[in-house]
Amino acid sequence: MNSLARNAAQDHAYATARSAAGDVYGRMQRSTMFANGALLIAAGFFGLFNVLTLHLPATILSAYVILFGLLMCGFATGLGQDRIRKFFGFLHSGHGQLVFLLVAGNLSWTAGTLGIVAAVATNAH
Repeated sequence: MNSLARNAAQDHAYATARSAAGDVYGRMQRSTMFANGALLIAAGFFGLFNVLTLHLPATILSAYVILFGLLMCGFATGLGQDRIRKFFGFLHSGHGQLVFLLVAGNLSWTAGTLGIVAAVATNAH
């Protein structure tokens, strides 16, 4: 009886530790995704100044980078979770997030020096 209670207590302790580790990992993943989205928004904003040099394709890509950054920040914070799940359901799977990060990161290459930094950070994420 004593060993049975001890095993149950150990199992509960292990489950609690795994749950806490998963929670920390989830918070860290969401915070890095939010920071990455903010970096994409900043890169896209500064890339919008390509319109001054009449470089229209880079300006359009910068607008897409801003939208992808906003979507990434919204997903990380949980804002509009129902709409994100309805219209962007692929973000709730690992493969969908991977493809989204690759597309968003590779679009930001055209947004100048900050865009290169954002692309490297996004592709490394």
